[in-house]
Amino acid sequence: MASRGFIELLRLADLAKARQSDRHGSQDIGWRGVVFEVGGQRLIAPLGEVSEVLSMPEYTSMPLVQPWLLGIANVRGRLLPLTDLAKFLQIPNQARQTKERKVIVIDHQSLFLGLLVDQVLGIEQFSSTQYRAESIDINSPFAPYNHGKFVKDNQDWFIFLPSLLAEDPGYIDASL
Repeated sequence: MASRGFIELLRLADLAKARQSDRHGSQDIGWRGVVFEVGGQRLIAPLGEVSEVLSMPEYTSMPLVQPWLLGIANVRGRLLPLTDLAKFLQIPNQARQTKERKVIVIDHQSLFLGLLVDQVLGIEQFSSTQYRAESIDINSPFAPYNHGKFVKDNQDWFIFLPSLLAEDPGYIDASL
């Protein structure tokens, strides 16, 4: 439970919120994601690609790598590369202390990496009717990793796909 504790708490909070709003019995909940924020932009990553959320772990820096690759952390015996997502995307620092930020752990197919984000806000659910094949602004640093959006409560929820980030040659080659 401790390893996936934060995701489990998010899931339970979402379940309680669903019961309060009488959404629990709805059959049209087709997509769930972890809501996070980087550089003032709120995004949502598919729950199937996010395995857990951690506080910033201790890590070992690595020489001769890009400044956005913070280092490697040992998470329950597995080596987790830690990436500062804002630095990678060249987003100005939001003056948030590193220890206050969260790490979204991606453990999907052959991918195992940690993305340092400003904050994690919870889990959100969407129906298939709320999906729009509309991309984030092309000038946004998130544009290459975006795959549409959901519209809910008059708000846009842009989808961030870590799997697209992992295919980016600029991300794959972190050496100097």
